[in-house]
Amino acid sequence: MYNYILRIFLAVFVGAIIGYERERRNKPAGFITHTMVCMGACLVSVMQLMIFDNMTELAMNEPALREVIKIDTGRIIAQVISGVGFLGAGTIIQNQDKVSGITTAATLWVSACLGLIIGLGFYEIALVSSVLAIFILVIMTKFERKYINQKRRIRIFRKRNYIRSVKK
Repeated sequence: MYNYILRIFLAVFVGAIIGYERERRNKPAGFITHTMVCMGACLVSVMQLMIFDNMTELAMNEPALREVIKIDTGRIIAQVISGVGFLGAGTIIQNQDKVSGITTAATLWVSACLGLIIGLGFYEIALVSSVLAIFILVIMTKFERKYINQKRRIRIFRKRNYIRSVKK
């Protein structure tokens, strides 16, 4: 039981780190939202493991139930991914020709995935993925702004119109 509680605290910590970065940038889903999504996903993973453990124990203690009990270990977890997709869609805003909030939606989804993986006990994968997520949000965002998304203003003058306006 303490192992599961440790997983929940770890998910809160990881979600808070990602949420802090989003909050610092004043994004629609920030500190609390990412923390809650990561913790909630972790709770779903832990719940799935506990259901599996309880059903396995029941099947071992009651041989007559072995043929009746069917456990789909991925069904509950898969619903988290769909549900967080809807939550992320709420952060995406389209204003005329500009779309914003896509990165925040993606970080919500990653937070949920991190919560799921922590809840399942894959700590090494969670650690590497968390570090990579922060690296992407902090370092690669700066790189993108500096080298990839350089907005350049180009002014084009039509010579003919310019000459006419000078003559008048």
